[in-house]
Amino acid sequence: MKRLNKKLMNLGGGLLFWFVILLLFSGCSNSQKQEKGSASEPFPPFVETKIEHAIGFDIIYHDQWKELLLFRHYNDFTDTIKYALHFNGANVPDNIDNSHRIQIPVERVASMSTTHLGMFSFLNAEEVLKAIEVKKYVSSENIKKGVEAGEIAELSPAGEINLEVAVATNLDVVLGVGYPNSPNDAYQNLENLGIPVLLNADWQEKTLLGRAEWVKLLAALLNKEELANQAFRELEIRYNDVSKRLEIAEDKSPSVITGLAQGDVWYVAGGNSFSYYLLDLAGVKYPWARDESTGSVRLSFETVYEEGLKADYWLVPSVAKTLEEIRDADPRYADFKAYKSRQIFNIYGRFNEGGGNDFYESAVMNPDIVLKDIGKIFHPELFPEHNLYYYNQLK
Repeated sequence: MKRLNKKLMNLGGGLLFWFVILLLFSGCSNSQKQEKGSASEPFPPFVETKIEHAIGFDIIYHDQWKELLLFRHYNDFTDTIKYALHFNGANVPDNIDNSHRIQIPVERVASMSTTHLGMFSFLNAEEVLKAIEVKKYVSSENIKKGVEAGEIAELSPAGEINLEVAVATNLDVVLGVGYPNSPNDAYQNLENLGIPVLLNADWQEKTLLGRAEWVKLLAALLNKEELANQAFRELEIRYNDVSKRLEIAEDKSPSVITGLAQGDVWYVAGGNSFSYYLLDLAGVKYPWARDESTGSVRLSFETVYEEGLKADYWLVPSVAKTLEEIRDADPRYADFKAYKSRQIFNIYGRFNEGGGNDFYESAVMNPDIVLKDIGKIFHPELFPEHNLYYYNQLK
């Protein structure tokens, strides 16, 4: 507590009193939570789930606890962080720090990325979502209504995590996001306050199913593996059906460019990136397919301009939502074949004026629809019944 009080003093003397009150309240609530179940009662057997697509985490099942392994593949090193998910009273190895022990099933969860939000709906578990980063970037009307009704808290409405709100919300766990070279001081402060933080790295996955499979991490926290297994199998079936339809069009190979210039520099998708993975699924010709970059490739305007003159399609031109915006950015874009034929597409099919983009929310759990969109764009004859959902054609 001395160490905690010292940290809180940095927030100002006026807030210290309220943090003490909040911590006392949280402590009482946590004590009540610990009383759920009994160590003398037999633990129910786990329903196991297997991680078959995602590379960023794994789950190992033991008699009384689940071993959650998070793999970090950035900053030029690979690191593994271990958590113990356990029932009250379960025997957990002593070498796992208390801050990495999470009593399950969790009942109060915070999500610091919109890409996690669709997972709660997928598991019929929206009631456990008690905090988000900020409302303005959310697409889900149910979640926005929850914030407005005071049922879901905003942890970072001003850009930084409000520790006072986090403690008052009495969270069991926070689903955070870890990026290369990003400071995680705020997350460390949460853990110092007794709130575990799991850094979700679904953005590192290079496949649609890999990103979607992170829902099994949430399922493990909620003890909903049985539901997750069934629902994910159905998702795989839908996805594979779409994938098989695309195989028919592999020999047609329309050509495409990506991105939009920023001054004299043009960033395009690298040949080993998630963005190119989507293009490759559609069997298109892409000028930089052999590039080994996992992110963007920096090119000159002239280099991409030469390809744009003959490319059949143009995908995700930055934040442009209309043809007029593209032409206003640079009149030379009107020379492109895709501009003349109006074959330019972006990811603003489900965008609201408040700033929420459903492509970065529910699309994670709808890889089959994303793949249908890609198929509809490049091979419309294969998907006559499908209307673009996450993507939109610029007009």
